[in-house]
Amino acid sequence: MSAEQRLSDHERALYARQIRLPGVGESGQLRLREAKVLILGAGGLGSPVGLYLAAAGVGLIGIADPDKVEISNLHRQVVHGFDTLGLPKTISAAEALGEINPGLKVALHPEGFTVENAAELVARYDLVVDGTDNFATRFLAADACVLGGKPLVHGSVLRESGQVGVFLPKAGCYRCLYPVIPDAASVPTCADAGVFGATCGVIGSWMASEVIAVLLGKRVSSRLLVIDVAAGTSKLLALAADAACPCCGSAPSIRSLEKDAYAPTLCSTQALMSETPLEVTVEEAQRLLAGPNPPILIDVREMDEYAVCRIEGSRLIPMNTVPARLAEIPQDVPVLVQCHHGGRSMKVTQFLRSKGYARVSNVKGGIDAWSLKVDPKVPRY
Repeated sequence: MSAEQRLSDHERALYARQIRLPGVGESGQLRLREAKVLILGAGGLGSPVGLYLAAAGVGLIGIADPDKVEISNLHRQVVHGFDTLGLPKTISAAEALGEINPGLKVALHPEGFTVENAAELVARYDLVVDGTDNFATRFLAADACVLGGKPLVHGSVLRESGQVGVFLPKAGCYRCLYPVIPDAASVPTCADAGVFGATCGVIGSWMASEVIAVLLGKRVSSRLLVIDVAAGTSKLLALAADAACPCCGSAPSIRSLEKDAYAPTLCSTQALMSETPLEVTVEEAQRLLAGPNPPILIDVREMDEYAVCRIEGSRLIPMNTVPARLAEIPQDVPVLVQCHHGGRSMKVTQFLRSKGYARVSNVKGGIDAWSLKVDPKVPRY
């Protein structure tokens, strides 16, 4: 083993606690040192991802973000500070990561991640981390990684919940879950709905952990983690490649990155989608359920939760079984989705909309809000 293939005494001291972990050791630490990771977005998710990957000893981190630091960023984008207001986020983030690990190499891409540079950037790195906040870039990153044969770790967050996706080459991609870019207006942004900074920290840290696991060879299949910080719950969904996927399927329609393909698009049911709110209050849900043509109410909690309390007439389809049980959910009638506090049900609502369910809405606050505001005889837990 050459000197270049060994850790220095400084590195052994710096990463001592990490090297002791099963599956890491000196060989694993060397793999991290040789790794090249591209982070898309130096914001609420990219901040903790970058900090923890730098601290873990990843050798080269690329940062792609065209924005500048604004004061509204600071409550959640912890890689930035008041002293970097107005600076490009790439420069601000690079300075912070260098303080964490002076030996880190950082490549700046202030032009962002675009159709024009996506293929070239993906080819330069071993893994891509998507922490962006818009559908067009998410789908561009997903498609570019499939076409380039590179793993993708994706994260998103809204209010007090989020998801972390790990998409490995030929093992299921982002479009296997969400085949079509949805209308940007169909899902509220953090600017509209709000978000806790600490929630970004939870999701971003989990993303960093998944990146490290992929780099160390600990992941062999694609997976999706759905995390509800308010409820203190997380669910792991195993993913498999969809033969009908437009990007990684057996007869893909996406064979190159075309600029027109990454503008927000409306599905054929856009009129119905615009008439159906993404979310309704429990009071509105009660009114709809008592009407002459009531919607189907789907409860996506677990069976043990359903045994504690339920809304009369609801159908139990636990969240992790929804993809396999789509045939039980009709597309031609209104559907309400409900869970404990509204986090899991929002994820299912978004998933169903991506699958063409135009008349589906989330019940805000879940059965807990139902008990508080509609029917106090429903037990709380």
